[in-house]
Amino acid sequence: MDMLEDYLRAVSRLLPRAKREGIIAELRDEILTRIEARESELGRPLTPDETEALLREFGHPIVVAARYRDEPQYSVGPALYPYWIFAVRFAVILEVAISVLVFFGRVIGGANPGEALGTAIGSGLTGMMTLIGFATVAAWIIERKGITIDYFNTWRVRDLRFLDFAAWDWADVSEWLAPKTHRHRRADNEAQGRDHSYNYAYDYRPFDWTYRQSSASRGVAAIVVAVVFILWWTGVLSFGLAPIPVDYAAMHVDPGALAKVDYPALKAALYWPVLAYFLALAAFGAVVLTYPRGVRLRGLIDMVIGLSVLGLAAWVWTASPIAAAVRIDSGPALLSRISAFFEHPVPIPLELAATVFLILFAFGGLCRALGGLWELISGAPRYWGGC
Repeated sequence: MDMLEDYLRAVSRLLPRAKREGIIAELRDEILTRIEARESELGRPLTPDETEALLREFGHPIVVAARYRDEPQYSVGPALYPYWIFAVRFAVILEVAISVLVFFGRVIGGANPGEALGTAIGSGLTGMMTLIGFATVAAWIIERKGITIDYFNTWRVRDLRFLDFAAWDWADVSEWLAPKTHRHRRADNEAQGRDHSYNYAYDYRPFDWTYRQSSASRGVAAIVVAVVFILWWTGVLSFGLAPIPVDYAAMHVDPGALAKVDYPALKAALYWPVLAYFLALAAFGAVVLTYPRGVRLRGLIDMVIGLSVLGLAAWVWTASPIAAAVRIDSGPALLSRISAFFEHPVPIPLELAATVFLILFAFGGLCRALGGLWELISGAPRYWGGC
């Protein structure tokens, strides 16, 4: 019975070590019983080919061993699958949007349109596969580790508006682009004898929405933005953003001192602070989803993120390789440069644009820190519907 022993040896290698001997003994008895029954029917011993056919009927060693495992036999289980497929659809929409932006960005930057299209498609497909892979790994970890996500069991109707975007398809886009006003819809309803509120609940157009920023939408947005940026920042995703020669004169842009900046050195200096910031942002999103009523904890993380933004902006302003290009010593000097820009907007001064962006970046960090401090002290969310 060398063939049977080879088969059982293959099965044993795939079994949990603690249960291996007992299971193999059980399988040996069952298979030998089947062999004896078959030989009794035929009135002779089985040939090697017949024995192999019987073992094949019994099952592949991988399948047989899987019957005795305690852990789930799937990567994404039935309870988690609807959320996983929603995340996959969201990732595809996000990647398509990024690819479109990359295509137009490279064309505006002077790249060949055909080459830019090929780069956008290639990076888009790669990005989709990567994001789907990460979603699958996350689902696998949740299944295997028994991680509980509070949102799955304690979701609220007020959080459901953020699902509209990821549920869009081409029909929704066509309806959104259609120039149909409230007056036209009201006239249609009156002509067909329907109440004026008919179909309003299913109208996904942005101008029909009531603004409501729920904790769930903030958590999902924070995680998506953070994960996609981290994957790009660490080089897992490229988005086709390889450096290309830029003709500033053709774009009517004046880079000033920014044209001489050593950007690889700047990225190297910013690498770990920026990575830490987006890891904190992802942690914030995870806290919001798993503990949506933890306003004070959310406020603490928000305050830390806001202070980190202020610190990063201060470093860029005072000590970074681009500090000399973006720093302006006084408010009147900034207003003077802005006024000069409006008087002569072309060529666009890239230094001034970077300065204004950095000021707005720091202001956003200040607002986030103050908002987090408010939530930490009062325990009340600063967004309507945020808890």
